[in-house]
Amino acid sequence: MSSVRKKALKSKELLSRLGGVSVLGVGMSFKPTEAERTVVRELLTGFEDRRVLFVQAIWEQPKYVLSSVEKMRGELTGTIKRLGEDSPTAAACRTMRGACRDFMTEFDGDKVTDMDPAFGKNRDTENFLMRLGALRATIGQQIALLAHMYEIDLEEQLASVLPPLPELDDKA
Repeated sequence: MSSVRKKALKSKELLSRLGGVSVLGVGMSFKPTEAERTVVRELLTGFEDRRVLFVQAIWEQPKYVLSSVEKMRGELTGTIKRLGEDSPTAAACRTMRGACRDFMTEFDGDKVTDMDPAFGKNRDTENFLMRLGALRATIGQQIALLAHMYEIDLEEQLASVLPPLPELDDKA
């Protein structure tokens, strides 16, 4: 079954490269979406290098976190543009992009500039760390979904943002 699956994937990738069809002199041009697994793999490869997702929050510098989240938001928008409207991948990307947008909205430049880079204890710092945790949780859920759907292996650091496995009850 594995070989059949590989052939199907290759044919999808081939189909995504077609630009149009002409039959009996009547032509039609279209640009189908790329093979979604390829698009998802590229997105997750980019996320593997986003420290904001997995480095201990206490070591993060707020201005660099915001910059990284803004870049992730741009990557997600670019990915959405490459997908079909009804794609489950696009829905997951929109969820992640919304989480990035919400995080960015919460912390404008002034708030971040006023924060102590060493994360001294104050209300803004605590809020920043809580929101960063929420962002990571949302993105981790969507990464888990995409990695499962497309059978993509993740680097250990990126896998650290995935939701924990449910504990099995030994009594059952």
